[in-house]
Amino acid sequence: MKETTEEKLKVLNRLGKLDQDSFEFLMDVDAYFETNYYSNDNEMLLIHLSVAINRMFENKRVDKMPDDLWQQISDKPEYKVAESVWDDLKSKAPVTFTYDETQYILLHVLNILRRNQND
Repeated sequence: MKETTEEKLKVLNRLGKLDQDSFEFLMDVDAYFETNYYSNDNEMLLIHLSVAINRMFENKRVDKMPDDLWQQISDKPEYKVAESVWDDLKSKAPVTFTYDETQYILLHVLNILRRNQND
């Protein structure tokens, strides 16, 4: 994890915007990508997850992803891998994410996988 990302998450934790279980979940997600995909630039996913966790705790909703964007994402060759990765990780999450939230999470996971392929 980049030092700046870790500091941002620690600030959210200190401000009470991210509880300890959620913070540890984000550390586990980051470690998963570092170990399995050699990716240490996971900030977009981690920040999105921190905001999404907060939304779930507050019973707020994310805007629905446009259908055409979701179609583009789910048509990518790496999509099934992204789905499998998220299936491995979501069981450790401190909340259950909505379908709409999961679509955005999968977008970030897919971006990490695609970026890793190009490195």
